[in-house]
Amino acid sequence: MGKEKLDLLIKNVMIVNGRQGTVEKGCVAVAGGRIAAYDPATEYLVGDEIDGNGYYLSPGWIDSHTHIFTGVTEPGFAADLGLIPMGVTTAIDGGSAGVATWPVFKQKIVDSTYLNVFYSLNVSPAGQITERYPENVDPAHYDVSMLRRIMETDSQHARGLKLRYGAEVVAGIDDDVLGKTLELAEELQCAITIHVTNPPCPMEDILERLRPGDVVCHAYQGKGSTIIDEHGHVKEAAMTARRRGVRFDSADARINHSYRVIKQALAEGFIPDIISTDMTKNGIFNNMCWGLPVVLSKWFNLGLSLPEVIAACTCNPAAIHHLPDGIGTLDIGAAANLTVFSVEERPFHLRNRLGEDFTGKQMLIPQVTIINGNVRFKNLYFPF
Repeated sequence: MGKEKLDLLIKNVMIVNGRQGTVEKGCVAVAGGRIAAYDPATEYLVGDEIDGNGYYLSPGWIDSHTHIFTGVTEPGFAADLGLIPMGVTTAIDGGSAGVATWPVFKQKIVDSTYLNVFYSLNVSPAGQITERYPENVDPAHYDVSMLRRIMETDSQHARGLKLRYGAEVVAGIDDDVLGKTLELAEELQCAITIHVTNPPCPMEDILERLRPGDVVCHAYQGKGSTIIDEHGHVKEAAMTARRRGVRFDSADARINHSYRVIKQALAEGFIPDIISTDMTKNGIFNNMCWGLPVVLSKWFNLGLSLPEVIAACTCNPAAIHHLPDGIGTLDIGAAANLTVFSVEERPFHLRNRLGEDFTGKQMLIPQVTIINGNVRFKNLYFPF
């Protein structure tokens, strides 16, 4: 009987398991594009071997809020080129496409990248075409039949609805935009991801209406009503919503976070369920946000443990957004999406569009990105 074959073996690496909250030295094996069982007492035929000594490994990083509809929308950027060197193996587009633009998005982005791509559909038929002016979210234009058809025909990738519920977006619309979107989500039996920067009403009015599984993105924003009350504490409505099953995504971007809000929330234990970037063409490599490695590093420097940071970009978003094929896990048989990274003493400085500064001392630096069993990026400084 011949030896069992492994396509890839990563040895002597510190494995960060966000789901279990552990960091332990071990090995991870890949065969046929999937994570394989590995017994150190067994002799294998190994195609490629990586010595991970001195490095960390986690499930492949998920950027749960991006804008990657390049070629059609102004904010869109090239997903593979921008995200794979950042350690990202899976991206969720946050409403760049609506029903009118979805066919091109599906063909040119979802089906044509190395990354695992999922998406929320914008309730606006045109999607988020530009940052020059808001999309039209008037419920009179919601196309229920087309939204249902997309959800049914592309259930593998569609992950619900996206609503930008900012005062400037809903200005001049007399209808109850949030209420009509929730009714639409109920009819389609899906979750909504809701943008809450500069909301048109008190934040607690929004939080009280959301359902289990709905996602608040830009949860730590600082414009208009926020999750912090007039006494400087996290609002009870936010605590209650979390207990009810509403989830909170940092989706930091350049303007959708405030360190004043973040620091108070963390002091009261209100940490993000998901850490993501809300990355656009204008935000990528900009020192207000840069990309997922810097955003993760920021939250790490703010006091989250390494397993907490990794959970917020792996198992948490995978569970919240119901991602298939074991994405976000290290389970045997799961698709082999893996990120090898280092944690290094390296000072960095960020300044957001609110004029707030942040200085960190340690960075999470991607070294190897493995997507569905294939090495798609390896840092030049990583041992060959």
